[in-house]
Amino acid sequence: MSINSQLKIAIDGPAGSGKSTVAREVARRLNVVYLDTGAMYRAIALKLLRESCDLSEPGRVEAQLEQTTVQILADERILLDGEDVTDEIRSAAVNAVVSRVAELPAVRRKMVRQQQEIAAVSEGIVMEGRDIASTVMPDAPFKFYLDAALPVRARRRYLEQRDKGLPLSYEKTVHQINERDRIDSGRADSPLRITPGTAVIDTTTLTIEEVVEQILQGINLQAD
Repeated sequence: MSINSQLKIAIDGPAGSGKSTVAREVARRLNVVYLDTGAMYRAIALKLLRESCDLSEPGRVEAQLEQTTVQILADERILLDGEDVTDEIRSAAVNAVVSRVAELPAVRRKMVRQQQEIAAVSEGIVMEGRDIASTVMPDAPFKFYLDAALPVRARRRYLEQRDKGLPLSYEKTVHQINERDRIDSGRADSPLRITPGTAVIDTTTLTIEEVVEQILQGINLQAD
């Protein structure tokens, strides 16, 4: 595939749209870096939970952020202050607060700055999240927005959590995703939205392979 080595691909979308799985596979096929920005926000959420930090107190949040480091290793392990928290950031407790943490301006500033630094030194990157095309990599030549019907997204997330042993009913999962959609789309700082020039892919009835192929074809067409 004749793609520029400085390839930047932004993939946004709501919870359960399939963006993590798709982005990871696209990165693998293109042999470039994959970055799950949601994992970074989850790590911060875990830190604030551990410290019993009141999210309504910006000063306390900023004080914690000043002494917090988040690293994503090449094998996708997540280090929080040097500790491997790859599994813990997917816990039900983190799921319940991550959107509230991610809407805090201080948190977003820190994470966006770090994400942009990673993109700047990467020869090629597939970055996925909720504000990649709008804020983190607005100059990315390839932008995609994945979406799917709410029942389908909730079903995917329910099965994912069940396989990990997380006791959450389908009904509770629907409520949780609905709430995350509301927070992510309504926050003042870098809300989830479709930016101009972004290709929208409805993954409701598509397989992962079909979505990956659509993205790879879209990249080839734009690069020619």
